Amino acid sequence: MDKRSPPAQAYFLPDTCRPLNVLYITLISLLLAITLALNSGFINGNYWSALSLNALFILWVAFTCAALFCSCKQRIRQYSALKSCLLIFLVINLTTMFLSWLISSVLPSFNLFPSPSQTPLNIYLRNSGISIIFSGVLLRFLYIQFQWRQQVSAEAEAKLDALQARIRPHFLFNSLNTIASLTRLNPSLAETLTEDLAELFRANMHMTTRLVPFQQELRLIQQYLNIEQTRLGDRLRIELEVSAIPADALIPPLSIQPLVENAVYHGIEPRAQGGTLRINANMRQQLISLNISNPSGSAHAPRSGNNMAIENIRLRIQSCFPEQGKLLSSEADGEFHTSLRFPYQTLAE
Repeated sequence: MDKRSPPAQAYFLPDTCRPLNVLYITLISLLLAITLALNSGFINGNYWSALSLNALFILWVAFTCAALFCSCKQRIRQYSALKSCLLIFLVINLTTMFLSWLISSVLPSFNLFPSPSQTPLNIYLRNSGISIIFSGVLLRFLYIQFQWRQQVSAEAEAKLDALQARIRPHFLFNSLNTIASLTRLNPSLAETLTEDLAELFRANMHMTTRLVPFQQELRLIQQYLNIEQTRLGDRLRIELEVSAIPADALIPPLSIQPLVENAVYHGIEPRAQGGTLRINANMRQQLISLNISNPSGSAHAPRSGNNMAIENIRLRIQSCFPEQGKLLSSEADGEFHTSLRFPYQTLAE
């Protein structure tokens, strides 16, 4: 049974803790305040006064709701889309009612806010009507965005399944030939390589979790490189330095090993003299960057197909880490560079 966890970006409510989303909330609030001021301010001749009061009230409501959603985001993410809709609707409208009562009845009595020109009932009806209409439009927008993210996530999951089920035939045949040649010369090494190959097959066939610890992915990389190092010998030189990545950092399964396999297959194996595969990493401000560099490949016999695995992994990284996950690739000075960037997350988060 597939026990894959739900995609991180498929949650109905956006993360209001992110500065970028707070900026969006601020801009939308100001646009709403300008619209309301244009509707009433020019008629009464007090546009700037209406704009300032509307902006103050709407931003107050928006930031209060954003703070509530941010503080309870872990619990909200466990709710279904319907429950999230009801929660958002209730929080926005109850907050609007509470702040309407505050500015119409409480603050003016302490001379902390100018007395409203309208009766409290008119203020409640006006603010509640605007809040209900706006929250309805907002929920419709969030639902459409939610459906779109689900569709993108489903496509990414399908590509993940295809990538997991895909073992390059050349790697399988070459590995089996290498193991067969070592059976009599070095039985213990042949046994070790067989175990490594079996582990790679097991990882490809039974990987059902959405995120795995980096230590698990690193073990697959080392098993793969162990096989290729035995096969290619001195033609494959490896520089591996990834100690900067915590062992418990979560990453999509099979997101690094295919990149390493690409580097060997397209960059080192076609070259008669081989080349150096460099894998290094660093972490700054909870953002991990893993870099892979290899020779660009043989100019006489270039191999195509290098972009398919890269594009698949790019979609998966963006799917698991919205706005923060990136996969960049470039070619310069005879070397092909791949950089994988993702935030440091653990199971406890």
